[in-house]
Amino acid sequence: MATKETLQKTSKEVYFRVLPDKYEPLIEDEGIDETSEERLRRKEKRKRKRKKYRRNLKKACSFTWRCLVSGLQSLAASYAMPLSTVAVVMENQRAMSSKA
Repeated sequence: MATKETLQKTSKEVYFRVLPDKYEPLIEDEGIDETSEERLRRKEKRKRKRKKYRRNLKKACSFTWRCLVSGLQSLAASYAMPLSTVAVVMENQRAMSSKA
């Protein structure tokens, strides 16, 4: 079981060191033997993915916009409706539900 003393937060010592002049960072071989055909193929694949993503995003945005406009229209219609009409509509809905 851990005690309070072992759970205390402590600071860490950080050491900075100047890099030597001849330091060469490690670079991973990322397709050094790659031909121009492979590069073009990958570029085309990325293009297709982006195009598909844009198409799906456009569909989602247009559907969301249509739902928002529809909701606002129904809200405006119900807000503009006189109260006596609302009472009649509610009465009809109650009568329909009791028949079912």
